[in-house]
Amino acid sequence: MKMVFIAYDEANEGQVMGVLRDAGAANYTRWTEVQGKGTSSGPHLGTAVWPKRNHALLVAVEDAQAARITEGVRRLRDTLTLKGVKAFVLPLEEVT
Repeated sequence: MKMVFIAYDEANEGQVMGVLRDAGAANYTRWTEVQGKGTSSGPHLGTAVWPKRNHALLVAVEDAQAARITEGVRRLRDTLTLKGVKAFVLPLEEVT
């Protein structure tokens, strides 16, 4: 199994949820209005100077679903310009 962490600009909510739906990933944990700074997306701090915010998702899935999610994120990144989305894939050793 894999744990997929996705950080994305809040403006991309619909597209990111579409990636999960297309991959068949029905279960996830989402954090809204998280702050961060990425190399390609710049600061998302929810302040007057840097008003954008990120959301984040954590998804525990089988390896094949993780591959579908990361491929969907790659396609999404290709279509976005100044709005960020990034996926990180980690091994998941145990679910209890």
